[in-house]
Amino acid sequence: MLKKTDQDIIKGYLEDSSNLTGGYADGLYIPENEEEVREVLLECNSRKTALTISAGQTGTTGGCIPFGGWILSTQKLNRIITLNVKENYAIVQPGVTLEEIEAAVKKEQLLYPPDPTEKKATIGGNVATNASGGRGYRFGATRDWINRLKVILPSGEVLNIKRGQLVTRNSLPVPLYTMPQTKNSAGYYAKQNMDLVDLFIGQEGTLGIVSEIEIALRPVLQETFDIVAFFSSEEKAVDFVFEAKRKIDPGVNFFEYFDENTLQMLKQTYSHIPTNAKAAVYIEQEITEENKKTHLEDWAIILEQFGYSIDDCWLGLDDNKKEELAKFRHAIPEHINELYKKHKSIKLATDIAVPTDKFKEMYNFYNSQLVTRNPKLFSIKFGHIGENHLHVNLLPKNEREKTLAKELILRFVRKAISLGGTVSAEHGIGKIKHDYLKEMYGKKGIEEMIQIKKTFDPNCILNRGNILSC
Repeated sequence: MLKKTDQDIIKGYLEDSSNLTGGYADGLYIPENEEEVREVLLECNSRKTALTISAGQTGTTGGCIPFGGWILSTQKLNRIITLNVKENYAIVQPGVTLEEIEAAVKKEQLLYPPDPTEKKATIGGNVATNASGGRGYRFGATRDWINRLKVILPSGEVLNIKRGQLVTRNSLPVPLYTMPQTKNSAGYYAKQNMDLVDLFIGQEGTLGIVSEIEIALRPVLQETFDIVAFFSSEEKAVDFVFEAKRKIDPGVNFFEYFDENTLQMLKQTYSHIPTNAKAAVYIEQEITEENKKTHLEDWAIILEQFGYSIDDCWLGLDDNKKEELAKFRHAIPEHINELYKKHKSIKLATDIAVPTDKFKEMYNFYNSQLVTRNPKLFSIKFGHIGENHLHVNLLPKNEREKTLAKELILRFVRKAISLGGTVSAEHGIGKIKHDYLKEMYGKKGIEEMIQIKKTFDPNCILNRGNILSC
């Protein structure tokens, strides 16, 4: 095992995509196997030394940034241990990246369906936050594709938890709060008679270190068809999605939404975006025997309902075109992160999802607050509209606008909670969204989470500041 105390080396582990600054650590562990992870935990636990887990450093909430203690990097825990083609599963270590998993299973005509945008993210990081992506609309989040986890606790105990191992509130102090009926990555999973494995998905490294993950796979998608449709108003784009979900839902992998400011931002790279476009919707659909002959006509009919022609859309009908459109979609977070760095601002963005019947009310609230109250504050709305989940990024140019942006996000959070939504649908809470989690579950809910935390990590050494302030 490598141990480093050189601050020039450690500096490279003090950042992620949140732009949270001020992190520091005394040293860095780089274990190469499970036993070395256990040794680190025993050593830190005995000394009550804080230990922060670092993976791909692609998170958006400061989760991997330490404020004292030591860092444990999973970078050398990066083996694909087993790939079982007959039973459609793989066993992997937490440091394996999504692009490595994708490449390995694709050779066997298999697919790991969760589709987080950042392919250099690790599977361990995805488990930590219950990450999801565009294809979550059809296939669900990380949690839906985890069969088993091996978890090492601060005490050195190793848990091998298979799906189907139930836990009750009599055997563990499972929180009593009710989780929202949406995709959710806010705080600890909590239900009566829940699977124990679900508690360790989305726990952001605060209860134990995941050393081995068994993921479920499915056959690779058949041919897919991509379309980017442009609209002259945001309202028409939103209504189009709801109509399409009603009429062409089977086989659609995702609906992604881009508002006018998103398109304007992308024009520096994609100058052929239509001049009059105020919004766009990007769709991926699997082409099956059932829809092979009609899929183009089906989309043309719905577009015509809204006064648009499929001839004016960008179509992905071959691999090259589909790759171009995928780059277009993935360019959004890259451009946004560059803007945050330019203005030296922590990431100020929502990760809100609400129930389907409340989405339009939430969307209208975003617009009314942005246009009426803060017309000069630059904002970008984009994301997984199929799951009623948009990211509203606020890009303040000065300290006054930063204060306004924080106040605005808190208003968004409170509105979402009132509609039965979540404050974090896919990125977790990390170190920068504690206030939002407290709004969602209240003081009592936070106390219940602390009780669970101390059950597994009584000395509170793991990922201090993630989810909870302790």
